[in-house]
Amino acid sequence: METANKKSKILFGIFMAGMMALAMSFVMVWINVGMNSHFFFIWMKSFGLGFIVAVPTSIITAPIAQRLVNKLT
Repeated sequence: METANKKSKILFGIFMAGMMALAMSFVMVWINVGMNSHFFFIWMKSFGLGFIVAVPTSIITAPIAQRLVNKLT
């Protein structure tokens, strides 16, 4: 049971990081570059780099955030 819960948390972190990186990279590229013929490729490059950073950050910081929430509530 414990390993299933741990796998679930890691998978959740990966999905959450992916969705956040996708949305944030879209907005940042749109603001900084604007819609042009290369937008999609710039966005995907930005997303890829953001995803590489977001996954370990999400997995490492999620337990810290959970402990903070537990203390505050």
